[in-house]
Amino acid sequence: MRCANLGEVGETNSLERALVLLKLIEQTPGGLRNADISRQLDIPKSSCSYIVSRLEREGYLIKDAASNRYKIGLTPVALAHGALREVGIRTVAEPALYKLTNQTGLSAGIGVLQKGRVLLVDRVEGPRFVDRAIQAAASRTARNFRVRAQRDIGRELPAHSTALGKVLLAFSPRQQVLDVIAKLGLARSTAATIVSKKRFLAELDLVRKQGYAVADGEAYADLRALSVPIFDTDGEVRAAVSVNGDPSEPVWDDLPTLVKTVEDAARDISRRARILLP
Repeated sequence: MRCANLGEVGETNSLERALVLLKLIEQTPGGLRNADISRQLDIPKSSCSYIVSRLEREGYLIKDAASNRYKIGLTPVALAHGALREVGIRTVAEPALYKLTNQTGLSAGIGVLQKGRVLLVDRVEGPRFVDRAIQAAASRTARNFRVRAQRDIGRELPAHSTALGKVLLAFSPRQQVLDVIAKLGLARSTAATIVSKKRFLAELDLVRKQGYAVADGEAYADLRALSVPIFDTDGEVRAAVSVNGDPSEPVWDDLPTLVKTVEDAARDISRRARILLP
């Protein structure tokens, strides 16, 4: 694939504009027209048209012929797949994730912290989730069924309202946590989301002390999640493993057993990665 030479626009900030443009479109369901992009980014229509045409040519964007809206193309998907392939823990974690789903009936995933947000690097759906997905498809309803965009591998998730994020932040230096809060804030997703800085820091202290995190309806009202850290050979937390599912599932009734099951999975992943828990 020939790399786009965005410098031909004649603007020193063309690359920055292209990156911001891609992020804007990615965050806009249904895409945007050239005029919409120009207005929202406050750049001339001619410059905007040039950038989107180059990005479209290279596959970063696609244009819907019916609506004239630009949407994210397949090139970023290929790049993301390559990046995830290089995340070594993803390769060794998958057997443990499948075992977790079989043991608990819940969905399982692996996440890392990236620029203050959780990057979901692998995920295996639990059998109960699959059953509900089939039922939802058969009845043509999305009731009690989270859409794909909320579950995609490679998706960035808020750290403060997810169990994965709480674990990753709890075992990070406090100044890093404060920087994340200052930059990203504590946005409310549901009525249960922790939006108080004081309360959130206290929550992280508890997570670090007990060794696991629970997010109960904090990211999505109908979702409960539990996460534990994965340590490297230096005793640092580089990733976390979690299970999540409907709060009404019986497996949540015995929390100590569930915590131990997820901790065993974390140790298994550590062994497979040839790192040992301290």
